Amino acid sequence: VMSVRVSGGPAGRAPHTVQAAMDRRQEVELLAEYRKNLWVVLGAALVVCVAVGYQIARRGLRPVRLVTDTARRIEPTNLGERIETAGLPPELLDLAETFNRMLDRLERSFSRLGQFSADIAHELRTPVNNLRGEVEVALGKPRTPDQYRELLASNLEEFGRLTRLIESLLFLARAENPCTQLGRDVVDVGAELATVCEYYEASAGEKGVKLVVAGDGPVRTGLNRPLFQRAVCNLVENAIRHTPPGGAVTISAATSGGGVRVAVADTGSGIPAAHLPHVFDRFYRADAARSSGGGHVGLGLSIVKSVVELHGGTVEIASGGGGTRVVMTFPPASGSSMG
Repeated sequence: VMSVRVSGGPAGRAPHTVQAAMDRRQEVELLAEYRKNLWVVLGAALVVCVAVGYQIARRGLRPVRLVTDTARRIEPTNLGERIETAGLPPELLDLAETFNRMLDRLERSFSRLGQFSADIAHELRTPVNNLRGEVEVALGKPRTPDQYRELLASNLEEFGRLTRLIESLLFLARAENPCTQLGRDVVDVGAELATVCEYYEASAGEKGVKLVVAGDGPVRTGLNRPLFQRAVCNLVENAIRHTPPGGAVTISAATSGGGVRVAVADTGSGIPAAHLPHVFDRFYRADAARSSGGGHVGLGLSIVKSVVELHGGTVEIASGGGGTRVVMTFPPASGSSMG
């Protein structure tokens, strides 16, 4: 309804009101119906959007669930399982590959640990069984004092073997600790090699093996003297043991790129090529039939490798029909690491 007040005009007539009305029921009903339909459509659209969004999110997170489920299933007994990378989005592909590489390293570590434990058990079982057998035989009937002394001497030899084994294992465990600090001194490598040669000259002479020290002038660098001596002694002892009478063992040192290369070469029968990649593994013996009765438990070359790596260097081995050559390369030591 619209109303307009109109004046009476010049004739002095009284003012009057003009009203106009229009029926709007149809428009009101139309708008009400429109509002009702709009709310229905908005409600349905909301439900559809929630359902579609849930499915999209579920499908987008499916690769994450696959990675999570695989990681949840992996245990020490099934370290060989890997995350399937086929079909993964680029955002997760690098993560899955990194996770798989980590599992590869863990699997190798667990495998080495299991083999290491089995080797330790085997190496400890032999001297313990020897000790037990000798004591049981000695207690079987009365013995003379000389026989008891022989028994004690044999037991002492087995105890010495156990002691060397335990000391070697402790050294390897400390060498693998990343917190191990290595003190270095300026060492005359040629003089150290001459000292090692003099120490083993008697045992080499008994076997008919010649020891030779070769070098091109004085060679000095920063090394941990006791560890360096231990590594060289292990190599020389190993070379003498596997060099036949009339052969020779040569120890040499030379500078290389600011560092030092120390080589121990023998004229023995050499090591088969199939065994070369494993000779630095713990308890590994190239000759499976070789007895360890001499007190050698297969840790000498492992200790050599650990000593060289503690210095930040590398060790290489080459062998053929003319003998075996082991080369230790020590990098130049920084001044702050020398004391």
